[in-house]
Parts: sequence; structure tokens; C-alpha cells
Amino acid sequence: MAAPAGPAARPACRSGESRPRPARRPGRTGRRAPRDGTSLRLLFWGFLKVALPERFREQLEAAGELGVETAWYNDPAAALEAVAGCEAIWYHLPIEEVERVLGAGPDLRWWSVVSAGVDGWPLELLARRDIQLSNGAGLHAVPIAEYVVMGILALAKRLPDLVHGQDRREWIDTGSCPELFGKRVLIYGYGLIGREIAARLRGFGMEVTGVRRHPGQEAGVIGVGGWREQLSDADFVILSAPLTDGTRALIGAPELAAMKSTACLVNIARGALVDQTALVAALRSGTISGAYLDVTEVEPLPAESELWSLPNLFLTPHASSSSTEFERRAVELFRDNLDRFRTGRPLRNLVDYEAGY
Repeated sequence: MAAPAGPAARPACRSGESRPRPARRPGRTGRRAPRDGTSLRLLFWGFLKVALPERFREQLEAAGELGVETAWYNDPAAALEAVAGCEAIWYHLPIEEVERVLGAGPDLRWWSVVSAGVDGWPLELLARRDIQLSNGAGLHAVPIAEYVVMGILALAKRLPDLVHGQDRREWIDTGSCPELFGKRVLIYGYGLIGREIAARLRGFGMEVTGVRRHPGQEAGVIGVGGWREQLSDADFVILSAPLTDGTRALIGAPELAAMKSTACLVNIARGALVDQTALVAALRSGTISGAYLDVTEVEPLPAESELWSLPNLFLTPHASSSSTEFERRAVELFRDNLDRFRTGRPLRNLVDYEAGY
């Protein structure tokens, strides 16, 4: 039997007036939602309460009725109040506040975030509470892919040298620059972001190999068991994987030594995927030709870091996800998932607690 659609679907009294909402039933907290994901509020009362960030209020309301009771918040204190009685929350606050908000929301069954990575989140606690966590995988894929193209072109065409020459009003000679056409690319992390990167690089005539946990039979995609054997053939190695225990320090001294001396490393995922000390040594010694980093182990990068002064390193301040289209995409994803949650259908971008992403 289909669940009611929300407040607009509540039956009216014979007089034509809306029926008053029933009082809360004692002992309801702790009762688990049905296995198909249908909300208990919808099954028993015909409505759903959701906590939402004020930042997205205008866009959410402009897109039409949400069909739920809403509780808006704009800071941690307001979130603690708003989440009471809610079965879902679009969380848009610092990670440090997660456990406090969880504690104030005993009825929560779905937790939505816009970040793709969930490293640092209390995944075990969310799993114990039987709360579904959905992330923002794919929201940032397009701008990140464009940043990767920018970084690769900057390295290949020596853009930093050209910019510094302009700063000095100097007509410099960059010498011969490599072309992207025909170059080989190894992308570790071939999900939504990795595929967007691959699509753009293939447009330059580059040969792309993707690496993922479950490669299946897809051409040009390999499993995580044999990716290191591909390092010696790659002209660009790109990291777009989540940070987990298995990917921490994924690129260290042995991997850098296995790469061509003309190769470049690109990291737009998490800084801890790379052994930063080993990378600095490899760039200084010429073990690899260059690197583009949008992420570092410590952020913001301290002023005294060696990375700032490396001439063969192109560095951006974790800015690759920046996009004027972000809020539109985030609202579309949330509204779709909200409709799925209300009707008991599987949510998009569900985090696998065992895998860590």
C-alpha cells in the first residue's frame, strides 16, 4: 500500500477542515523503520518532518512544495532544536557538530550531506543507529574534472613560468612543450569524478585507464590488484579516490620511483592519499617531472611548507569543486532523494559503511 504523499494529502474532516495532527505516541523513539525504507511517520501519521539548512531554503522552496514538515537551521544551536522529532536531516555544518546533532535527533533515519568524502565521519555510530547516510557524489564531478584539465595543461604547457614571466614583464622562452595527444593517463578512483575526468582527457586524444574496486568487464578499467604495474607506462597519474585505511599513503616513494621521470602526479581527492615527504623528495630529485595538487595533508597549507616553493608543482587551495552550478545540483539531488525516502525507494549515493565511502 503506497504511503501518503505528505501534509497536502492528509484527509479532511467532514466539515472540510484539516484534521489536527495526532499527539506523539509514547515509546515511538527507537522503533525501527520498515526494511524498505518507508518512513514510520508516513505509515502511521501521514507526514514527515525534515531538518533543513537555511542556506538552501530559497532554492528548495523555489523548486516547489516539499510535501513535508520543515524545521530550518543556520547554526549548530538551531540545528539541535530543529532536529528534534525529525526523521531526516540535510546536514550542512562542521563535522565536529555531528555527534551532538545525532544525540538531539533520536528519530533520525536518513542523514544527507553534500560532500563526496565522508572520512572523519562517525560511520560506526551512524551504522549502529541504523541511519542511512547519503553523500554528494557527483555534485562536484564537472568542476573537478575541469580543474584537472587545467592542472594538466598548466604542467604540460608550463603555465606557471608564463604567468611569472608576465608578472616580471619578461618575454620568456619556454622551450618545447609536450602535447597531450597520445599521452597515457592512469586514474585511480574511477567513479563519477574519475569518469568525468576521463571523458575530457579523451577529447585531447589521451589514452585513459581507470582503476576501481569492482572493474567488471568494462574496457579500459582494471582492478586495484594490478594498478601499480601500470605506473611505468603512465604519463599522468590522477588520484580521485576516497580516503580510507586502504588508500592512505597510496602514493609513496616506491610508487613515485616506478613512474617515468617525465610523468606527473595529479591529486584532487584527499591530501593523505600521497606521502607528502616522499613527493617533495621526488620533485626535488627529478624522479618525476611535476605534480598538480588541489589538496594537501594539512589544510590550509602552512606558509612554511616546502610545497609553496617547488618550481615543478602547480598548487591550488582545495578549490576544484567550486562551481556556480553547485547549489542547483545539490537541491535537485536532495529533492529526488527526499521523494525516494518518502516513498520507500532506494536512496541515491548511499554510503557503504563497510567500505568507508
